[in-house]
Amino acid sequence: MLMEEENHDPLSDFQDVAFGVNVQVIGYSCIAIGPGTVVGDNSWLNVCDRSGGRRLIIGSKVCIGRNAMINAADNVEIGDFCLFAPRVYISNVDHEYKDVTLPIVAQGLRRYGAMIVEENCWLGINTVLSGGLTIGRGSVVAANSVVLADVPPFSVVAGTPARVIKMYDPELMEWRPIRSAKDMAQIDKARGRHPLPDRAHYQASLHANSRIDRLPAVITGRGQHLP
Repeated sequence: MLMEEENHDPLSDFQDVAFGVNVQVIGYSCIAIGPGTVVGDNSWLNVCDRSGGRRLIIGSKVCIGRNAMINAADNVEIGDFCLFAPRVYISNVDHEYKDVTLPIVAQGLRRYGAMIVEENCWLGINTVLSGGLTIGRGSVVAANSVVLADVPPFSVVAGTPARVIKMYDPELMEWRPIRSAKDMAQIDKARGRHPLPDRAHYQASLHANSRIDRLPAVITGRGQHLP
């Protein structure tokens, strides 16, 4: 764990959170992490602009897989019960490169605004979320996808750039494939007749239905093994 201040252990700021080995937390005074969350080996949590306030907020019972990178300039929010596979990359900031006479590293930041990953989202291995966007609650991002635009709630996206390939139909109570704009329009109509739960109600139902108090620390790695 990277020490930002001499003789201060950043772990003491995150009670009931399990960290793997070689986790770097940069700007930990600008980061909030909920109870029962785990952060896997070799992950990097970075707040670029540490001018004040919480800019990276990670909910409770979140699993951040090994070798993840979460990079925040403006606000990044990750909802409760999100599940990240290894090597997930999330960032709402980039390097500026307008001036070809200057080193890119000296040109400052290009900021894209807030990024929100709502509750209970599953991000597959090697996925990239880039920009100021929202991943709707209950959604899935397939492995190796690059997400550059908002994802509707209860959707599955895949590809580079990612596109919607499935959506949940609350009328039929099943996931339906999306092959055309017509398919998506039909799901939107069904959702109009049977509205999806908003974030607050969905979050409450997840906690009510869950039997998980906290995720097991062994998920983080730390050289631990189970018999």
